[in-house]
Amino acid sequence: MPPHFGIPFLTACTVMLVLACLCAGCASSQSPPQPASATPSPSGSANAITIKNFAFSPATLTIKTGATVTWTNDDSAPHTVVSDAGSPVPFTSPQLATGASYPQTFTRAGTYGYHCSIHPSMKGTIVVEP
Repeated sequence: MPPHFGIPFLTACTVMLVLACLCAGCASSQSPPQPASATPSPSGSANAITIKNFAFSPATLTIKTGATVTWTNDDSAPHTVVSDAGSPVPFTSPQLATGASYPQTFTRAGTYGYHCSIHPSMKGTIVVEP
């Protein structure tokens, strides 16, 4: 083997390795991680509450004034979302069947306790900041 054969071969191998790494990154179905936000988002899926296993999750959610919170029933039983007495602004959802959602926009700052009128032991809190 001539002595100059090693340099082109090594270069070709390096190029192939770089191309393989680039292609592997392109084929990935995972999205890049999103940075955590220290400030609550005024809209979007960050303001979602799941109803599952006869509980609201998260049980407490902090949002900004003007944000909409959406509750989704992922339970096998129907549920409601009803503000507690003394909430800054009262709200009441219709009965939510499995898979149904209820959005509520909060235009006034304050602390909103709420519960399920069908299952009163289910409780949650929305904290609305200015």
